[in-house]
Amino acid sequence: MKRLAVTLAGLVVLAIAVLWPALRYDSGGPGATDTTTISRYLADFTVADNGDLTATETLTVTFPDSGKHGIFRFFARSDPGAPHARRDPHDISVSMDGAPVPVDLSTQASGRYVVARIGDPDVTVAPGDHTYVIRYRIDGVLEPGTDGAPTQFYWNLIPGGWAQEIDEAHLTVHLPAPFATPPPVQCAVGVGATTGCTRVVSQGRQTLGITTVHLPPRTPVTLKVGLPIPTPPAGTTVPWSARWDPVLGESVVPLVVVLLLAAASGAAGAVLAHGAHERPPPYPLQYAPPDGIGPAEGTYVVTERIDDKAFVASLLWAAQQGAIDLTRDGDTWTITDKGGEAGWAKVDPVTASVAPLLGGPGGTFRASRGDVTSGQVLQSRIAAFEAETREWGKQNGYLASAGLGAAGTLLTIGAIVGVVALGVFNWLGMSITALIPGAFALAALPLLLPTSRTKRTAAGRDLWSRLGGFRRVLSTPSSKERFDFSGRQELYTAYIPWAVAFGCADEWADKYRTEVGTDPPVPAYFAGYYAGALTGSSVNQMVGDFSSTVASSISAYQATQSHSSGGGGGFSGGGGGGGGGGGSW
Repeated sequence: MKRLAVTLAGLVVLAIAVLWPALRYDSGGPGATDTTTISRYLADFTVADNGDLTATETLTVTFPDSGKHGIFRFFARSDPGAPHARRDPHDISVSMDGAPVPVDLSTQASGRYVVARIGDPDVTVAPGDHTYVIRYRIDGVLEPGTDGAPTQFYWNLIPGGWAQEIDEAHLTVHLPAPFATPPPVQCAVGVGATTGCTRVVSQGRQTLGITTVHLPPRTPVTLKVGLPIPTPPAGTTVPWSARWDPVLGESVVPLVVVLLLAAASGAAGAVLAHGAHERPPPYPLQYAPPDGIGPAEGTYVVTERIDDKAFVASLLWAAQQGAIDLTRDGDTWTITDKGGEAGWAKVDPVTASVAPLLGGPGGTFRASRGDVTSGQVLQSRIAAFEAETREWGKQNGYLASAGLGAAGTLLTIGAIVGVVALGVFNWLGMSITALIPGAFALAALPLLLPTSRTKRTAAGRDLWSRLGGFRRVLSTPSSKERFDFSGRQELYTAYIPWAVAFGCADEWADKYRTEVGTDPPVPAYFAGYYAGALTGSSVNQMVGDFSSTVASSISAYQATQSHSSGGGGGFSGGGGGGGGGGGSW
C-alpha cells in the first residue's frame, strides 16, 4: 500500500511537471505602452491560389527622442479561427530608411511568438521619422468559410499587439479570386468589433483597399471576406491547439519518438528495480534465534537496515548476556562493564563492537538527555556500529552488492531532476520529454531505498527465513503461535532485545500477558532504580526511556554542529490569423 501511495504521488508530480507549460499558458502578448508613434502604416497582402500569403509592411515611425535602437515586430503563431493551424512567418527581411538593418529572430512564450528585433544594440536611432519595410511570407492562410462561402480569408491586417498609436493606415489586399457576395466584406476595428474601418474600396473584386485613422495602441484591424473557391490545403497544422505546443511540440513525429523513448526508459527502470527486488522466503516457526548472532545482525539480515534501535537492542542483548549493567538515575543512564573480556566473549561480534563505548574493563559511560559530550560519543560509536554490522553481513556471506548499488540511487535522483528541467523549465520547448526521465524514475523508485544496494545470498536467504520465523513467533498473538512460558519466565526477558530490534516489543509483552495471565517481568540487568521496582508494561516504558535518552543526547550534539542561514527577501486581434504586433526598444 505504501509503495502504491508513493507511485500515485509520483504520477501526480510527473503530470504537473509535463502539463505545467499548458497550465500557465498566457493568451496575452508583449504589451507595454510605447513612446514612439507610427505616423503612417502601409501594408500590402497578396494571397496566392494555394493560400500562401506574401506581405509587405511599410511603417513610418516617429522617435521623439534619442536612446532607442529600433523597433520589434512579433508574430503570433496561433490562429483563434483555426486552432490546429500554425501561422509561421518565414523569409523575413527588413530595411530601414532604404538600407539593410540587423534583424535578430527569436521566440517567446515557449514558441508561441516569433519575434523580430530590428536594429543594432550598439547603435541608437536619431530622433525623427524613420521608415521600416518588413517583408515576410506565411503558408496556407485560407480556411473553410463560416458564413456560407466555401473559403474565407480571415486576417488581422493590423495585429492587436502594436504598442504605438497609429495615425493613419492604408491596407491593400490582393485575393486569389473575386470575393463572394453574399456574404459581404467585413472590416472591423477593435477587439470584438464588427465595423469601424473608415473606408473599404473594391478594385475589381479581387483587390480591396482599406483606410483607417487614429488607431489607439493595441487596436487590431481585421478583415473577413468569403471566396467562391475550394479551400486549398492548410499550411503548418498539428492535431492539437496552440496551448499544447509547449507540451507536445510542433510535430507528430517527434512526439511519437518521445513516447517510444519514454516507454523504453520506463522498461529500463522496471528491469533495474526488479533486479533489486527480493521475494520474502517462507517463515517457519522458530522459537529461538539462530546461534551465534545478535539482534543487530538479525534485524539487518531481515530488513537490510541498521539504525539506532538496533544499537539499543545490542546494548540490551549485552546486558542480557551479563556483559554490562544498565542503571537509570533521573534523566541519566549509566552503562557499566560487568564481566570484562570474559563477559564480552559471550556475545556475538557485532554486539561486542559496543564495548569501546565503555573505555575498557570495568569502565562506565553515562548518557543524559541533552548532554552534548555523550551525544558526540554516541553518534561516533553508532556510525561505527552500523558500518561494522554491514561489513559482518558481507564477510560472512549473507549479503552481497547488487545491481547498480549507489549508482542506481544517483541515476534515479538524476531522472527526477530531469523531470523538473524538462517539464517545469521546459528546456527543450516540449515538456512531454519529461516523460523520458519520469517513466524511468517512477519504475525505478525502489532504487532510492538503501536496501536496493545489497542482495541476500543463498545462505542469507536461509538465515532470513529462520529469523523471519522467530520474529513471527515474537510478534503474533498467542492464539496463533503459542510460546511455552510455563516455568520459564526468563524466556521473555531473554528475547526483549530481539523484540526491540524487530520493533515488536509491545506485541511480545502482550503475548506473555495473554499466555501467563500476569504482567511480564522486569529484566534483572536493569539495575538500581528499576531492579524489582517496576512490573509489567513498565518494561516497554524503560526501554523507550533508554532509547529516547540516547536520541536526545545525540540530538543535542547535532544541534551544536548545525548552522543557520538567512535569505533576502490580449492581446486579441478580433479573431482570425495574423496576430502579433510590435513596439520599439
